[in-house]
Parts: sequence; structure tokens; C-alpha cells
Amino acid sequence: MRASASASVPSSRKPVPKGRGARRAADSAGAVNIPERLRARLESEIESGRLAPGSALDEIDLAQRFEVSRTPVREALLMLAAQKLVSIVPRSGVYVYRPSAPELVALLECLGEFEGVAARLAALRMGEPERRALQAAHKKAAARASAGDVPGYETANLAFHALIVEGSANPLVAEQIRGVRRRLSTFRRRVLGAPGRLARSRKEHERVVEAILAGDGEAAANAMREHILGKGQAYADLILANP
Repeated sequence: MRASASASVPSSRKPVPKGRGARRAADSAGAVNIPERLRARLESEIESGRLAPGSALDEIDLAQRFEVSRTPVREALLMLAAQKLVSIVPRSGVYVYRPSAPELVALLECLGEFEGVAARLAALRMGEPERRALQAAHKKAAARASAGDVPGYETANLAFHALIVEGSANPLVAEQIRGVRRRLSTFRRRVLGAPGRLARSRKEHERVVEAILAGDGEAAANAMREHILGKGQAYADLILANP
């Protein structure tokens, strides 16, 4: 019986030590991902309010804090600048984005229009399971508002709006809304703590939900725009009181 050619001819290749290639790939991927990890961490701290609007971000301090070189810190800050979450001021430094009163009004107008579109589409596209989920989210937010629980309401409010954006089934609208909301995150939290704001927000949500459940796209859009733009004066007052 003849032996197969593949069995009888020895390979001229030298075996590659196990794990070396995998380690190199992992090290390379880890190095590439450092700026992204820093960006995500700083974005989270900006959204949570730990890094307040107008705060200076020093490359050296951040590099020491995160135990990395200045290069990935610089790359992370450039990514945040592209997201409009920080401002790079030549010969001055990098600062957490702080909108002026006119910029704030412009952001709210933009958000109101995009969220209005999302509400209109959700009224036309949401199925029965999505509508039931929206009702449940509204009830949860209303309970937090009645209890005066600002942090709890904020969480429930984000979930409520997220369901409407998801129900719009339009990823481009969703992307725009997320971008604007990121830039308003710190101020949104402070506005919710204003006297009477939770009760007003709950009533505004009620009108949005009623319109969506009725399948009335235009009414849903109008109710959502009024809800978003209704915060405008409170936002502007907040900016003017903290120049």
C-alpha cells in the first residue's frame, strides 16, 4: 500500500511558537483602543456632570490620571472635539463644552424638531408591544415625578424618550438626537431639578403618549416640540445665571 504524498513529504516551514501572533495582535489592538477608551470615559464624566461645562482639561493631568502617554489623551480630546463635547481654544487649552445662551436656544430648537419627527414617525410605526412599553415607561416616569425623585425621573425620562426614538425606526434621526442630547446632558439634569419642572414634564409626556397611542403623527410631533422647547427658558435662565 502506497503512503500518501502529504504524509511522506516533510514540511519545510518552521513552526510558529503558539500564542506569539495572538499576543502581538492583542497588544496592537489594545494600543489602538486606548484613545477610544479614554474618549468613552471622558464622555461619560461629561454627561454625568463630573466634568462640568467650562472645566479645563489638561493633557498632562489626564495622562497622569489614566497612566498613559499624552498621545492617546490628545487623540481622545480630538475625538471629543469632533463630537462637540469639548472646545479646543488655540493658545489657551481644552475645555468642556459650555454653550452660550444663543447656542443653547439653537440646540433646543434642533432637538425639538428632531424629537418631533421621531414622535410623528413613532405614532405611525409603533406596534402594539412598543405602545404598551411606552405606556409602562410613562407610568414609571410619572411615579418618579410624583415622588420628587429627580435622579429616578431622569433615568425614567431617558428611557421614555429612547422608546420613542426607537419606535421611529429611523436611524438617521436617532443619531442626530443622540448627538444633541449629549451636548445638553449636564444642563438637562440641572433643569429637571428646577421647582415645578418634574410636574410640568409629566403632563407634557402625557400629551405625547396620548397622541402616539391615537396614531396622530402631527399631534405627537407638536406635543413633543412643545415639551422640548418648553425647557428653553429654564435652560437660558440657567446659562445667564451662571455666566
